[in-house]
Amino acid sequence: MRRRIAALEAGGAPAPAAAPRDEGLSRLLDPGRGGLREALPARPTDAAATAGFAFALALRRLRLRPQGGIVWIAEDMAARELGLPYGRGLQAAGLPPELLVLARTRRPRETLWAMEEALKSGAAVVIAESWADASAYDLTASRRLALAARRGDCAGLLLLPRAAGAAQRLASAAEARFEIAAGAPPPRAEGAPRPLPGPPAFRLRVVKARGLVGAFDPQAWRDIVFDHQEAEFHGAPFHALSRRASAAPCDRPARAQKRALA
Repeated sequence: MRRRIAALEAGGAPAPAAAPRDEGLSRLLDPGRGGLREALPARPTDAAATAGFAFALALRRLRLRPQGGIVWIAEDMAARELGLPYGRGLQAAGLPPELLVLARTRRPRETLWAMEEALKSGAAVVIAESWADASAYDLTASRRLALAARRGDCAGLLLLPRAAGAAQRLASAAEARFEIAAGAPPPRAEGAPRPLPGPPAFRLRVVKARGLVGAFDPQAWRDIVFDHQEAEFHGAPFHALSRRASAAPCDRPARAQKRALA
């Protein structure tokens, strides 16, 4: 409250109020947490946002284990539909190119095999984008991946863009499952043709969280944004431009005195 009052007295816009801390979500997004997790887009058009969320999780874990690096496995069909990670963009977001290994696969079976082997390799994070539908990724396959992640002390994240909207119907041995949608853009300034730049924003629904039973309503959506400089998730009120940039004051005593002497 004091900061908001001070900002108002200084003539600037009040800083956004901090969102209350979500303890359950903080535990689930803990960068030290390994195991197998899944991310599915809410709609086919949310596939890019799902990949961005996976990268945010990977970047957080990489801060703890920078020597481990990231293995990103892209299946051919997923790469044709969604594209490949853009090196300069990842670098600008804080990922040194030498810490990324990009692997290509042709079919879902190859993707799951490559992911299992990568999880055993000692990498910090393994992300795999597979065009498999919900029926092609079964309990046996997910159990193998979960065991490999545990043995390799690795965090694995499987993205299933083709299974958009099926997060609540999927059955697997993963420890957690997220349904992701693109977040709302930052507010547009009056008269501005485009919204102001801001951090990546996501809408997230926790469909499954082993060990955190009762902590999440699988129907509830959460709005979060990612600060890549701090590698932290925040509640929706966070904004990279937290307050309006004001013009240089021209009516303060020092300026007024100078004008009078001129």
